[in-house]
Amino acid sequence: MTFKIRITGFIILFSCFLTAFECSSTYTKKGNTKKNETDLNYNPYFPLKDGNYWEYINEAPRNESEFFTVKALDIRKTEDGIIVKLSSFPYFTKESDPKTVTVRSSGEIEIKDYMGYSGVIVPSNDNFKKNYKWTFGIFGGNINSDAEKVMTESEEFDGCYYVLMTDGFTFSFEFWYKKDIGIVKWGANRTNPPTFKPVYYVLKEYKLN
Repeated sequence: MTFKIRITGFIILFSCFLTAFECSSTYTKKGNTKKNETDLNYNPYFPLKDGNYWEYINEAPRNESEFFTVKALDIRKTEDGIIVKLSSFPYFTKESDPKTVTVRSSGEIEIKDYMGYSGVIVPSNDNFKKNYKWTFGIFGGNINSDAEKVMTESEEFDGCYYVLMTDGFTFSFEFWYKKDIGIVKWGANRTNPPTFKPVYYVLKEYKLN
């Protein structure tokens, strides 16, 4: 009887040991799981994932409607980061030609040969905060606010970041970013001579994967 009790106790103890080992192994495996490569190159203020798109319309009131669509068509990994082909990048030039941007591991989004310049067009995740400044060619960028309210064509967004980029003399580019959504409103206008009636574009619809 004593022998049976000892054997039973040993089996129970051994089973507990195995269970603890499996739990420990599972935890270690999860802790060491490498992030998806695309997630390493991701900026929540302009979330570029395959198939994501944003459609904009000129802000009301309007006599005629203008539309711009920005869609992530293709994403590939290279030594330089994540290369994203966009259907267009109209935020400065109001053009609808395809453009390619690079998302670094820090989240910085760079563009080449755009308006004659190359460099960071959207700051990194860590730097996307009020009063952060950077340059893109002759343009100076500044995050002026992180508490703006924006009414788009279909919904209202609170806590938007207002970003101003300007050469200080002729052009003024304005953006309202909403974290995890992207650019919800933007405008590209002249300041010298000033645009008689500044035009802004707001989100009409969007899709995020």
